[in-house]
Amino acid sequence: MPRPSSFRAALAGLLTLGAATSGALAPAYAAPAEESDPLVVHIDTISPELPRTGDVEITGTVTNVSDETFTRINLHAFASQAPIPTTTALAESVTIDPAEYVGQRVTVPGTFDTVDELAPGDTASFTDTVPVELLEVPDEEGVYWIGIHALGDSSVPRDTVADGRARTFIPRKPSGGASKEASVILSVRGRVWYDEDGRISGVERWARRLEEGGSLDAALDMADSAGDAPYSWLVDPAVLVALRRLSFGNPTRSIAPDENVPGQEPTPTETPAEEDGSETPESTPESEETLTPPSTGEGPEPTEDEALLAAAATAWLDRFRDLVGAQPVLTLPFGDLDVSAAVRNDATRYDQAVARSAEVMTALGLPTQPAVAPAADRLSPEAIARTSTDTVVLLGDNAFLLPPTTPNSVVRLLGHKVVVTSTGAESGGPAPTAATDPLALRQRLLSEAALRLVADDTAPLVVTLPTVWRGEDAESFFAGLDRPWLDLVPVAEVAERGAVGVKASSLSYTEVDREAELDTVAFAAAERVTDAATLLERVLTLQTTIEQQVRDEVLVTLSEQHRPRPRLALRAAGRVEEALEDDLARITVEAPTAVTLSSDAGPFPTTVVNGLDQPVTVQVRATTDGELTVTGDGVRDLGPQARSVIRYEATAARAGVHSVRLVVTSVDGEPLGSSDLLPVRAARVSALIWIVMAVGALVLFGMIGYRLPGQIRQRRAELAAAEAAAEQPADGQPTTAGADPAPEHA
Repeated sequence: MPRPSSFRAALAGLLTLGAATSGALAPAYAAPAEESDPLVVHIDTISPELPRTGDVEITGTVTNVSDETFTRINLHAFASQAPIPTTTALAESVTIDPAEYVGQRVTVPGTFDTVDELAPGDTASFTDTVPVELLEVPDEEGVYWIGIHALGDSSVPRDTVADGRARTFIPRKPSGGASKEASVILSVRGRVWYDEDGRISGVERWARRLEEGGSLDAALDMADSAGDAPYSWLVDPAVLVALRRLSFGNPTRSIAPDENVPGQEPTPTETPAEEDGSETPESTPESEETLTPPSTGEGPEPTEDEALLAAAATAWLDRFRDLVGAQPVLTLPFGDLDVSAAVRNDATRYDQAVARSAEVMTALGLPTQPAVAPAADRLSPEAIARTSTDTVVLLGDNAFLLPPTTPNSVVRLLGHKVVVTSTGAESGGPAPTAATDPLALRQRLLSEAALRLVADDTAPLVVTLPTVWRGEDAESFFAGLDRPWLDLVPVAEVAERGAVGVKASSLSYTEVDREAELDTVAFAAAERVTDAATLLERVLTLQTTIEQQVRDEVLVTLSEQHRPRPRLALRAAGRVEEALEDDLARITVEAPTAVTLSSDAGPFPTTVVNGLDQPVTVQVRATTDGELTVTGDGVRDLGPQARSVIRYEATAARAGVHSVRLVVTSVDGEPLGSSDLLPVRAARVSALIWIVMAVGALVLFGMIGYRLPGQIRQRRAELAAAEAAAEQPADGQPTTAGADPAPEHA
């Protein structure tokens, strides 16, 4: 049973009422465009082509997006009774309002399905099998409208107006034995954002893309369904790097030493698993270590959601490798770079993006072929001239004033081979179904190919499929392309064929196209971020990968996909710049509150502090007001979270207070952000004062030498007299042993 899709309900606001009528074969009448359909119809499968005889089978779903219950919903097929004869007419048909009449409804019993009851929000499946003769399609080659009308009962009685509709194109099976070549390119590209700490941002969006039915999962489902049918991959390696980082738990930006640098290898340690002979987890292949930051130690245990996301990303990458095999992948410049803007504003960014993409693909072990394929299908003449000759350039047929006439879909322009793609086939099918719905894209591709075959156009139909799939039917895409009149070939084979030379003047790249490019502000912001990363690398004592990590973060801000909202990219670059500046500012200088010199020269200390968790080599540069000279070696090697005292010698040209600014810089003298202001007071004393002070000191010590001996003699005499007095009786007479005591007196 086809799976219901939540996006179909969201389309209800875009749908307009069509019309229907009862009877064996009746016209479908239009309804007021301002009314929205209460039922959303989606076609899941359809016969790829109108057979000459037999049945056309259509399956799908109907969803009630109204607030009331519908009963007895009949789902009738309809088709147009006149062919769309050319690709130009087909492009115009896509723009027809869904409410306009394009074909008659088949109401013969047995040719339509009925849903008895559908409550609000519910979805039901349907299957219609209609004999081709009942569609009354003429036996003419070309492309026809085909679709489904839903009519049901609610509070409003059933009438001739359809309550829901879906439609697409279907080609009449070409007659004769001729066949048409087509190249299908599956895309893996999309915006990649980084948080301020270097993590991949928007993990919820990545989880949705990786889950069953998500855009990334659908791309692999589509490739899986191809079987032996050839197709090509067009990949932005920035997406692969993001998935790789997610598979490792989405680590933060790291300034840890690069373990691949000789002398910085981690010290081997014996683990319990090794001791008991059990197996240890498989280590990261050395070639892939450039895709994730070095480990900064054990972090917190991942949450359940983080673990599920890591497992999904790992499984996707493994599955992608298996599907690629030995087939070269068309590899975009890293980050899906806005090549035209880069060549105009900073061509080195283009070189960096190409080199980084090659590095990533090599690290993942994937065969690669450099490619430039602008999402807007247009490329400036300067950008075309800047690409290397081994690069496959894909441009839409709308990149030319007139689509070039070429037997191989290859032209030579400005000395380069260019493969011309079909922007019509890439634009998908008509509303109300989403243009990028897999079935709508498949039917548009078949219709374009059939019309070119009828017109005897030998050029292969080259189609680059979009990256955002709507619906869950991608796995059936290639099954519908298995037609005897359609031959699939790899785009690399097309690119090797002969090219028809066209003049540069045939290229359509207008002032409007130039204005759509990312401007100089975006590249200036990227340059500031790069400079900050380079400065941080210079300060760190050990070699790290910080410049490479930041380069990835910078290149994705220069993606062509940011053209509609360039301010978001500027803010992303600003977040990275602020984070790097914060790291640099954690290396600080602490000066004393004030310093007073006792003369015109003297020492003073200051302290430099490393607030990072990695060793750094910095210096503290002292600048003055010009009347104070400061000397000393301010270069210091600091360990993690370490501090060191630096002693300077100051010499003043005059007395007074002088200002000294102490600035932390790299060894090359580039400021890191931290500084401190120190007031130094210097007092210059004259030689006369020093002489007076010396004479005073001599007089002082001379007087001490003159008076000290007399004071000593006087003191000794006083001590002797005291001792003699102590030996006399109280009446002053000497005492004789054995004599009678003196009589007492009154």
